[in-house]
Amino acid sequence: MTSIIFLQWMIALSYLLAAGLLVTCNRWPRMEVVAIGLASLGLLLHIAMVLVRGLDSGQIPIVTRYEDFTVDALSMASVWLLVQWRWPQLRSAGILVLPLAAFVVVAALTYSLGVFPMSPALRTNWLVIHASLNSLAVGFATLTLAVGLQRKRGSMHLVGLLMSWTFLFWCAMVAAGSYWASIAWGRFWGWDPIECWSLGTIFIYAFVLHLRMRPRWREGYRSALVGVLPFGLMMFTTYGLVFVMRSVHGQYLFQ
Repeated sequence: MTSIIFLQWMIALSYLLAAGLLVTCNRWPRMEVVAIGLASLGLLLHIAMVLVRGLDSGQIPIVTRYEDFTVDALSMASVWLLVQWRWPQLRSAGILVLPLAAFVVVAALTYSLGVFPMSPALRTNWLVIHASLNSLAVGFATLTLAVGLQRKRGSMHLVGLLMSWTFLFWCAMVAAGSYWASIAWGRFWGWDPIECWSLGTIFIYAFVLHLRMRPRWREGYRSALVGVLPFGLMMFTTYGLVFVMRSVHGQYLFQ
C-alpha cells in the first residue's frame, strides 16, 4: 500500500514538472522535449500502477472512487500526449492539462485504497465499456477546455474538433450505460440523477457545438467562456452529483 501511495505521488510530480518545463518553452525551446519525456515517464508509471491495482484486486480497477479518479487522470494525460503528437501546436495545453491530472491523482488518495468485490450487476464487459468511454470523454473535455482557455492563434480551430470528440464519447457512454442498465435492472432508463444530468450534459454540449457554427463564437473570449459551461456540467455530473443526491452510481464511490 505504501509503495502505491509513493508511486502515485511520483506520477503527480512527473506531471507537474513536465507542466513547469512547458512554461519555459518560449525561452528555452529544447525544454519541450524534456517536458514530453517527463510526462511520458509519468504516464508509463501511471499505466503500471493501474495494471498492478487490477492484478492485486483480481478485477477491473474502475469501481471505487479511488479507482475512478486514478483512471480519469490517466485519460487526461494520455489524451494530451496523443493529441500533441498529432498537433504540436497543442503542446502548450499541457500547462493546464497536466496539473489537473496531477491534482486528480493526488485527490484519489483521499479515498480508501481498499478493494471491494463487485456486485452481480457490475460483473459485465459493459461496465468496462461504459467506464472507459466516460474516462475518454473526461480526457478530451479537459484538453478542450485547456486549448480554449489559452486562446492561442493557430489552435482555436481545433477546439470544435476536440469538443466533437468529447460529445461523441459522452453520448456513447450514456448509450452503453443505458444498454447495461437494461441487462442489470431490466430497464433502459430509470431517471436516476446521474442518468438525468448526463443527458443534460449531452444537450449542453450539443448547444455549444451548434453555437460554435456562428463565426463570432469560434474565436476569442466568447469561445473560451462558452467552453467552460459544458465542462463544468460534466465535472459536476461525474464527481460532484453523488455528494448532493442519492444515485445507484454511488454504491462504491464513498468506500
